[in-house]
Amino acid sequence: MALSPLNESHNRKRFNCGNQRINKFLKESANSAAKRNLSRTFVLEGSDETDIVGFYSLSNIEVKVPVPHKLYKKYPNPLPGVTLARMGVDEGYQGQGIAKIMVVDAMRRTLRINENMGVVGLFVDAKDDDLVTFYQNCGFTFLQKEEHTSKLWMPIDSIVTFFKGRE
Repeated sequence: MALSPLNESHNRKRFNCGNQRINKFLKESANSAAKRNLSRTFVLEGSDETDIVGFYSLSNIEVKVPVPHKLYKKYPNPLPGVTLARMGVDEGYQGQGIAKIMVVDAMRRTLRINENMGVVGLFVDAKDDDLVTFYQNCGFTFLQKEEHTSKLWMPIDSIVTFFKGRE
């Protein structure tokens, strides 16, 4: 299985992660968002290069957080970062660790972005408590509860440490 940027040859019609909003983004909006430089979508291909096992999208973000927060005392506000905007795994592949593979790939890409422009880390908005737990198990730190989501982040120093000696 290989991770690559979404392109026209990927069969988006067959993808179904069980969440219609995520499916709709992949099928109807991911390509146009890339063309407008709003985000980039990466897919984990199946045995057939056109099959999509899973995908995630990255975009840049300016994060405003309470200035006294202990993790942000040394940074100006707003903070530059990368956000893991959307992620889905096809129902036929769920429960096999695919999402963790994609999170590690997102971390690697965040590290490359940091080398070129500087960011404080990788952010994600978890829509429910199960996703908060998943992301915390991947190394993300809870930041704050918002109206319909919980914001988590992985500091760039944690990402650097994760890859030290692995690449």
